[in-house]
Amino acid sequence: MSVFGLFAAGAGVDAASDPILDAALDVFADIGIRRATVDDIAKRAGVGRVTVYRRIGGRNEVLTAVLIREATRLFADVRAAADAADTYADRVVTAFATTVTTVRGNPVWNRLLELEPASVLEQLTLNGSFILAAAVEATADILRTPDVALDDDELASRAEILVRITHSILLTPEVRVPLANYDDVEKFARDHLLAIAGPG
Repeated sequence: MSVFGLFAAGAGVDAASDPILDAALDVFADIGIRRATVDDIAKRAGVGRVTVYRRIGGRNEVLTAVLIREATRLFADVRAAADAADTYADRVVTAFATTVTTVRGNPVWNRLLELEPASVLEQLTLNGSFILAAAVEATADILRTPDVALDDDELASRAEILVRITHSILLTPEVRVPLANYDDVEKFARDHLLAIAGPG
C-alpha cells in the first residue's frame, strides 16, 4: 500500500470529512489543541457533535486525522517538486529544501507552535512514529529511481536518516549551520545529504 493509502487507512476518514478537518485545523490554530473540544469543532464545521464522532472520533482522533491529512498533502507537494528536478542530486536537494521551507512557512504550524509548543512536540515526537514511518516511506519513494542501484532495505535506511535529520531541523532552531532560508537549506543538503541519499 502506498504512503497515501496507508495514511488514509490509519486516519479512518475519507474526503467527505474534509470540512470537519478544515474546521478542526482552524479551531486548533485559534485556541490551541488542549482547549479545543469536539463541540468547538462541530460548531465551526456546521455539523452536530455526533457527526464528528461518527465520521472521525473524539478530539484525539480528529487531531490525528488532521496531522495525517496535512502530512499527506505535504508529501504530495514535495513529490511534485522532486519530480520536476533534472538530476538525482537535484531531486534529493529539492525534496529536502521544499519540505523544510514549506513546513516553516505554514501559518497554522507556526501558530500551533506559538500557542502550544508542548502539545505539538508531543504529537511529533513521543506520538509521532506513525507520521515519521510514513515520511520514511514517502522519502524512499522519492529516492527510488532507475539510476540508483540500492535495494529496498538500504533505500529505507537512507530515507530514515534523511527524515530524522529533517525532523530535527524542523523542531530545533538554527544553531551554527545557516538554515534561515531556501538557499541555506539547499546548500546544506548539497554539502551533507547527497552522500547519505546514495549515488545518482
